[in-house]
Amino acid sequence: MATYNVKSAQRVLELLEFFAEWRRPASVKEICQSLGYPQSSTSVLLKSLTESGYFDHEARTGMYVPNVRLALATAWIEEQLFTEQGLLRLMERVLAACGHTVMIGTQQGVHVRYLHVLQATRSGRFIAKTGSLRPLFRSAPGKMLLTTHAEKDVAMLLRKANALETDPQLRVAFDDALRDREKALRDGYAVSMGTSMPGAAALAILLPVPRGHEPMTLSLGGPMHEIEQDHEQLVTLLKAQVEPFRQAALVSR
Repeated sequence: MATYNVKSAQRVLELLEFFAEWRRPASVKEICQSLGYPQSSTSVLLKSLTESGYFDHEARTGMYVPNVRLALATAWIEEQLFTEQGLLRLMERVLAACGHTVMIGTQQGVHVRYLHVLQATRSGRFIAKTGSLRPLFRSAPGKMLLTTHAEKDVAMLLRKANALETDPQLRVAFDDALRDREKALRDGYAVSMGTSMPGAAALAILLPVPRGHEPMTLSLGGPMHEIEQDHEQLVTLLKAQVEPFRQAALVSR
């Protein structure tokens, strides 16, 4: 078992080196041919990495590719990533300004996956873990990500989310989901007050991403009374810190 685990860990690192050279999504067949791996175990490994939030998988084409979670986790290694426009530096500035937990998130099915988390520095802090999942329809990042979907897609996602929810009281009505989506579109941010995690609140905005990339959110979370009390200042902080990214995105287009 120990030998098997070591071999699996080595293959993960070899996969990353493969994609560093490949620089585009790849199929299981392409990976196996290049690295000499058995197809069955490679498929299992890639599925596990996708479910854990480290890889993205396009079901239509069958292609796999590492995602931004890996870039954020290793950003400290490469000094050039610590630029004024770097995501990790952005998170650090938000944390320094407010002391609340800061998170980068993206959609994974009917959940939000936290790709990277910086823990709060203030007392009574809200704790989140990199890689953890939050409900798409009951979390601030999720509500913000729903603004990137058409109404018909929101309905389909909600049916899936409610079908998976074992507690009927936690199921969301379609009208409520649309109302949250419309409010987030109008305000430019979304909020959750104890609906994603009891006693905790969060604020989220969309991050400007290059065309063709999956939408991502920048959010912060903390005790409900603190987020509610400083609501306006915290929203202003998030928007101000993201503005340089927005300007850079406009220039690149």
